Amino acid sequence: MAERRMLSKSLLMDNKFLTLSNDSKSLYLYLLMFADDDGIVKRSIMIDSVLNATNKNYTELEEKGLIIAISGNDEIRVITNWNGIETIREKLYSPTIYLNIRSQLYLRTDYSYTLNKNDPSVFSSADSWVTKGRPKNIKDFNPLIQQHLQEVQDKDGISTVPVQDKDGTCPSPDKNRIDKYSVDKSRTAQANSEQTKKENKFKYINSSSNGGMGEILLNDGSSTSSIENNATTENGGNSAVDSRANQDTVSSLFNYLNGISTTDIPKDNKRLADVFDMLIHNGYEIEDIQLGIDNIMNVANQMPQYQDEQSLANLLIQHLPEYTKQTLEQSSSND
Repeated sequence: MAERRMLSKSLLMDNKFLTLSNDSKSLYLYLLMFADDDGIVKRSIMIDSVLNATNKNYTELEEKGLIIAISGNDEIRVITNWNGIETIREKLYSPTIYLNIRSQLYLRTDYSYTLNKNDPSVFSSADSWVTKGRPKNIKDFNPLIQQHLQEVQDKDGISTVPVQDKDGTCPSPDKNRIDKYSVDKSRTAQANSEQTKKENKFKYINSSSNGGMGEILLNDGSSTSSIENNATTENGGNSAVDSRANQDTVSSLFNYLNGISTTDIPKDNKRLADVFDMLIHNGYEIEDIQLGIDNIMNVANQMPQYQDEQSLANLLIQHLPEYTKQTLEQSSSND
């Protein structure tokens, strides 16, 4: 967490802030100072005692829309407009340790947070936005909003938010209604078809936003080359030899992970193996990946929900690329 935070005059002149009680104003400023780089802050006994802050003050901030309370977790708060208040350079940014909280957040077009994925102004999940480098220079949100709505529909099977046609108009309600049987039938057919294909292909994104790190994507038909083909093309080497070497490295990473974990993740976990393989293809050394694993395990070992094999594997699959990249950048800056 940073030792310094910037406060702008626009924040102090905002009507929501000005209409707060003095105690709640002080509390809000303290929360801003102690929030991590994702705008997530743990309620502190020290802050509450120094300011004599009560639940009433927190409730006032929530009612004004300045902070977000997390259901079932009375300790954690999220600064709603954090990304509008603070600008943190990529090299200085450190991901939150509260990954389970960030996974519940979504970004509106003003870059403020919401828990409502069906909010019509939401263009991305917070996790996805961070993975893409936290861009704040987006000029056209409409394609991103439509993509997000489609992802919500695909995940839930139905959505109350109408997806627009290409001309920007909303179709009739019947067009947005998804029949559960037809969705299940379509997915079954797609799964049967994809059994003959290689699972979890990768699309490589080489841009300044992510430092050349590949972003894991499910096969969407836009990528036609396998991981082995990418390795041969990019590295100019013998793909069979590279593949054997990578298999040994992937096996070593599983051994390292299970050596520091309270649970064992089988080496036949293909999704996690593909993440390891992707990082290797993108030029990360085994020591870099191990440091990324260390940082995630420091978080996971403190959280009971990540003590079983499946939840821990999912945590690594989702966040290891981000943490490996961040660890390497911090090491480079220290040098």
